[in-house]
Amino acid sequence: MLRITEKQYREYMQRLGLQPDEVVMSKETKKKPKYRNVKVYVYEDGYVSHEPVQNHGGLADRFDSIKEYNRYRELVLLEKAGIISNLQKQVPMVIQEAFIDNDGKKQRAIIYKADFIYIKDGEEVVEDVKGYDMKKQKFICTRAFMQKWKMLKALYPNKKFRLY
Repeated sequence: MLRITEKQYREYMQRLGLQPDEVVMSKETKKKPKYRNVKVYVYEDGYVSHEPVQNHGGLADRFDSIKEYNRYRELVLLEKAGIISNLQKQVPMVIQEAFIDNDGKKQRAIIYKADFIYIKDGEEVVEDVKGYDMKKQKFICTRAFMQKWKMLKALYPNKKFRLY
């Protein structure tokens, strides 16, 4: 691995005819999300942005993707129309309680956070928003998610599970 001092870096940038501040260092670059989702930030004054900003009051809400934010807005309208009720978001559901194993080590609980839970036609619906692969005609899910999803269905048979 080649390492250079800040002075050497500045001299190198001058030879290229660039200002050192114009180049974004690798430490400052953000890693792109695995599924190319874009986070959505909603502020107290109603301003919506894809990046954290100042001068719009405190952060009122945050969503992991544009699709999740749009689905939340749809669900709020459905709740106002009386089609669904008791809308909740980011609700933790316990898959397995914490325990102490045979070696005396404490094992953390396995928790799933449902994107949305609401009641529709008397049934409690647990909904998770996922991307959709048009070529494969299926939702984009990790193996870990699919395992948790199956365990949830077995643990909570009275709830309806839905991918959106």
